[in-house]
Amino acid sequence: MFDPTAFRDALGSFVTGVTIVTARDAAGRPFGLTANSFNSVSLDPPMVLWSLSLRSRTLPVFRDAQTWAVHVLAADQQAMSDRFARAGEDKFAALDDIDGPEGAPLIPGYAARFGCTARFEYEGGDHAIFLGEVTDFDRREVEPLIYHGGRYGRIMRSPTGEDLEREGLAERAGSTLSLTASGAELLAALERVAKR
Repeated sequence: MFDPTAFRDALGSFVTGVTIVTARDAAGRPFGLTANSFNSVSLDPPMVLWSLSLRSRTLPVFRDAQTWAVHVLAADQQAMSDRFARAGEDKFAALDDIDGPEGAPLIPGYAARFGCTARFEYEGGDHAIFLGEVTDFDRREVEPLIYHGGRYGRIMRSPTGEDLEREGLAERAGSTLSLTASGAELLAALERVAKR
């Protein structure tokens, strides 16, 4: 038997995106929760999956929902993620009551959104795995919010020479790129931090 804490820590080595999954109950009330268990399954037909604890109070809502939507959160939506991760509060307070084309509540400001028709549910240990066929999607050119080792994070891509020039950290003379005084200072500071 695995030590549950050690197993969770090992799983935390995998960087995931952060999503909010939404649906409506039979009475039309909006429900949503933060999940990082989202994954693509198939391009043809377009299918995605996510999972939810069998102990979740919202499990019956998602089991009965004909449609649901997965919102991949943008880097500036940590507060929204925290809000939908907490139990017992009106998560949709102060949000417009708007649905996406598939009929699930829409969370504004996302990096990407996948509206789905519910297709299958499987039990996988202590979680229900929901598989949906994507009926509509949308994407914005923003950085996604990520989660790693129990903390939120942001993507840091390797800078290009153009990025360094734009930030005033490097300058080009013909085909040669060299650091400016500001770039040299930043590099020295980073090297000092790396040696600690």
